[in-house]
Amino acid sequence: MATVRPNEVLRALMKQAKLPAEDLAEAVNTAEERRFGRPGNATGRHVRRWLSGRTALPQNHYLISLMDVFGLPADQLGFTLSDKRSRELAGFHTAPTLLVETTAKEDHVLRRSFMIAATGNLLSFAFAPLPTSGRIGASDVERIRESIDQLHAVDDLYGGEQLAAIAEAFVKQIEEAMRNCLYGPRVEKALYQVIAQLRASAGWFAFDSGDQDRAGTNFDAGLRAALLADDKQLLARIWAYMSRQSWALGKATETITIARRALDTTRNNRDHRLSALLHGRLALGYAASGQSALCGTALARAETALDRVGPAPADPWLAFVGPGEVMAAAAMSYMDLGQPDRAAHQEEQAMQFLDPGFRRNRFATAVHLSECYLADGQVEQAVSMADQALDLYPSVHCPRWAIHLEEVKDKVAGYSLPEAAAFVTRYDTVTAAS
Repeated sequence: MATVRPNEVLRALMKQAKLPAEDLAEAVNTAEERRFGRPGNATGRHVRRWLSGRTALPQNHYLISLMDVFGLPADQLGFTLSDKRSRELAGFHTAPTLLVETTAKEDHVLRRSFMIAATGNLLSFAFAPLPTSGRIGASDVERIRESIDQLHAVDDLYGGEQLAAIAEAFVKQIEEAMRNCLYGPRVEKALYQVIAQLRASAGWFAFDSGDQDRAGTNFDAGLRAALLADDKQLLARIWAYMSRQSWALGKATETITIARRALDTTRNNRDHRLSALLHGRLALGYAASGQSALCGTALARAETALDRVGPAPADPWLAFVGPGEVMAAAAMSYMDLGQPDRAAHQEEQAMQFLDPGFRRNRFATAVHLSECYLADGQVEQAVSMADQALDLYPSVHCPRWAIHLEEVKDKVAGYSLPEAAAFVTRYDTVTAAS
């Protein structure tokens, strides 16, 4: 009896591309239709048999389609090819199809892939497939949650530009599936939860890109879905985003009111990171309205909440909340209170605590620290920090903070310093190429 050998190479390729078995089957079928002009019939069961080794060598049309999906020759897919098979496949050159955006013609399958340009590379983003008929189960919802986590991982690295449209498109797909499929009460609640999460994310991505109307529309829709899901934590999450937006729009009283509502709603059941974030939002509102004593109290409560954070991993959307985030809130507060020296000190500390994985936050902190230095008259330090932000500029797509960096450039251009002139020249070169 032949030995069954699992295909670990194919498994690794799928993991790298973040493709579960059903997604790979769909990609194979799409590749087969493009290559041969007829739709394929691969299923998740086929893929699992290839992975387990129960099907030691797929038929040629599957192999050729796998070559196209991964852009690799057949002998690099983990299968053992006979001499005959090698000769049969030799004439087929790979035509990568995995990183191709699907067309409107394919939207009926309720799955779309998106490409995000960053650091000269293309990042593939594929949503979990949703059923077009039949029944939606808990496993379908779990795959949706995994896709949402991927969205925030991209935002942490590269910023939210382009991501709002992706999140909104996924909401439409979920809503379409809900219209056409059956599901029980528990799954219904879970579906409204993921819709609220996606709307919250879309709102934040739009806010980060400077589109405030779009952000508000998504936040409002997210609140409605969170209410239908009866999820107070989700309501607080969206209010946290809305409070930050209100502060950015100069609405100090609204900033405070929204943050207080979020704290009151989750008073008896709240993640300590969320507490730290919301008290930081309160501090921003108090500072913007000139209430320095209340601002200090809110910042102290934010630090206390952070001290209580345990070893358990945070929800992906809250993973950025740490000492760096609280110190950044303090820096922004002190700037509003007219204390740029204290603000600069807080941002200096924040830079030390930021996780390198949160590249977008590092960019924002560097830009704000350069603003603090300028306001405190430390022009050379401002230029140096702005240079660090410019290092991240090509790989971080965050229009909101990019505008602030441009304002820093305009201000330092007025100084007759060699460092300032060199920065302005470099800024023009880097931004023109990005």
